[in-house]
Amino acid sequence: MADKEALEAYLYKNIPLSMAMGVRVLDADKKEVVLSAPLSANINHKRTAFGGSLQAIATLSCWTLMHLNLKDTVKASEIVITASTIDYIRPVTSDFSAHATRPDKKRWEQFLKTFDRHGKARIQLTAHIMQGEDLAIDYTGSFAALRAN
Repeated sequence: MADKEALEAYLYKNIPLSMAMGVRVLDADKKEVVLSAPLSANINHKRTAFGGSLQAIATLSCWTLMHLNLKDTVKASEIVITASTIDYIRPVTSDFSAHATRPDKKRWEQFLKTFDRHGKARIQLTAHIMQGEDLAIDYTGSFAALRAN
């Protein structure tokens, strides 16, 4: 498991929006990342979570998952999002957390093999945000790893 405080500090320094949103690292390893944020810092005019904040934390949870997986195994890579889709299923009315999970072993190994061979690779990652026991946000992002020049 990653050092949560060090990871938060890294996110705050490199992605300042994460600090403004009040993002906290609840859990982080190479298989799953869980980031939380308070409703109070991400509220909209309807007293629910702002859609842009939900999109941002879902993207950030997937990006962080990529970062944790690549920082020790792939030297000098850049991680960028190339596309995303999000389904807003129900309003989020309280503090929330985004759960990102790594794809199955076969897809992940194919991603790494492509990166090793070509110096770049793309993979789809998913995240979800729950409202109580119900799915509120379903997110899919396409992320690319690029070998730095």
